[in-house]
Amino acid sequence: MARTNRHTNRRTLILAVCGSVLAFAAAAFIVLGMFLIDERQTCAVPAPAGAYDSKDSEYALSEDVAYPAEGFLGEELGPSLNTEEYNVLEEAGFISTNSRPLSTLSADVDTASYCNLRRMLRDGYRADEIPAGAVRTEEMLNYFAYDYAMPKGDDLFGVTVHVGECPWNNQTKLLTLGFATAPEDNETASEGSNLVFLIDVSGSMDSSEKLGLLKESFDELVSHLTSNDRVSIVTYASGEDVVLEGVAGDDRRTIMRAINSLRADGSTNGEAGLQRAYELAKKFYIEGGVNRIVMASDGDLNVGMSSESELHDYVEQQRELGIYLSVLGFGSGNYKDNKMETLADHGNGNYHYIDCVEEAERVLGEKLTANLVPLADDVKVQVEFNPARVKGYRLIGYENRAIADEDFRNDERDAGEIGPGHQFTVAYEVALVDSEQEVGSTDLKYGAEAAGDSASNEWLTATIRYKPAAGGEVREQVQVVDGSELVSDPGEDWRFQAAVIELAMLLHNSEYAGTADYNQIVGLVGDASDSADREAFLELVDLALA
Repeated sequence: MARTNRHTNRRTLILAVCGSVLAFAAAAFIVLGMFLIDERQTCAVPAPAGAYDSKDSEYALSEDVAYPAEGFLGEELGPSLNTEEYNVLEEAGFISTNSRPLSTLSADVDTASYCNLRRMLRDGYRADEIPAGAVRTEEMLNYFAYDYAMPKGDDLFGVTVHVGECPWNNQTKLLTLGFATAPEDNETASEGSNLVFLIDVSGSMDSSEKLGLLKESFDELVSHLTSNDRVSIVTYASGEDVVLEGVAGDDRRTIMRAINSLRADGSTNGEAGLQRAYELAKKFYIEGGVNRIVMASDGDLNVGMSSESELHDYVEQQRELGIYLSVLGFGSGNYKDNKMETLADHGNGNYHYIDCVEEAERVLGEKLTANLVPLADDVKVQVEFNPARVKGYRLIGYENRAIADEDFRNDERDAGEIGPGHQFTVAYEVALVDSEQEVGSTDLKYGAEAAGDSASNEWLTATIRYKPAAGGEVREQVQVVDGSELVSDPGEDWRFQAAVIELAMLLHNSEYAGTADYNQIVGLVGDASDSADREAFLELVDLALA
């Protein structure tokens, strides 16, 4: 009997172990299947929660607005479980034109903020959980395409002006200045491009939304290169490694084999990687061509040079070599937006956040020429307001792009880089002299206030100053804006820009938001069915409201 019991117990134990193994295998198979499904990061998003429930509003969402139905595939880290970092942004308030008639800024064509906000909202952040420093209004405006005028004659920029009654403040006007360069047919520079891919392979990059998406992104970029181009690859983790040196751009097989073989592990020594990348960029420098480092990372630098000030000083010294530094951001949870923006801003490059394959195709395919080939360097805008017509003004966005008025014609002062086919928008709230809007003013002990030209109907003069990347003298273009620009309906682009600004103010919890609300945003956008980007913007508005 004892022997029989022992056999019975042994069989029971074996069956239990086998059952556990089979259950574990089944669970592993399910997890593997989910991983394979999630391997390709796409921009698909959840269907919106529904139309707005404001009964009295004329701006409720139409029932026939359709959105993609698939769920967003990505790592879901709640806002309380991350260590992301953003710069502090303090909105500019209203400034008295008598006290300060000049407003001066560096041009900006970055789009990272909009794509990062899109990622946050689709990952479940509530509007009140979005870090204020993540909301850069100019980058949200610049994500979208507008019907801007093309340049004329020898000018590099076309300028478009729209002015209308401000939707959220009945005491001000909303002015938008649109600047656009003409596109070029060639995807890369005629003399060729010397590109160094600087890729973060530290342990924090070990996820499908980071290194996995990065590989797909570079595949898009490489597909557009030619035999005139040269590609080098530097990786960095605990140290740095040169993976490729000066390979012909059309050798896609070699380049992508190297990229696809990358694995993530270790700490993040960005200093060593940057130094080696600049060394290779100098080694394969193409005179008259494009010489650019394309850095891809989550920005989590933790070994060697890692502070914003150190990064700022280093890349600012290196840009004198004629080598541009562009930055592609990936991932969530530990994302360091502040460091990524510092590198791009002071490395004479642009900054984009890649949250899905479609965005990679947009930045590195559709807009490759604009983001790769420089057309104008150190692009600055200065607006002079006429105190006789304008009581005060408020620059919308560009908080970390403002520069000293006296540096406008200081050609040693670095400013933004613009490529062919780029657009950027500068927006102001403008209070005319008869407005009740309160504006900041300074009581001056010495000197009279500027009187302005009371006989003129001019509101302001906008001047754009830049260095042609191809060489030659520094140029300026001037645009005068007067009262005739103010119309009752400035058009679809202006209304959409007003909607983008309202969303930015609401996410930033702006004290200048006035009557802005989500229903008004939807009403301003109207029917966006002919634009996938604007329709997707409405989806983000819905997520922000949820």
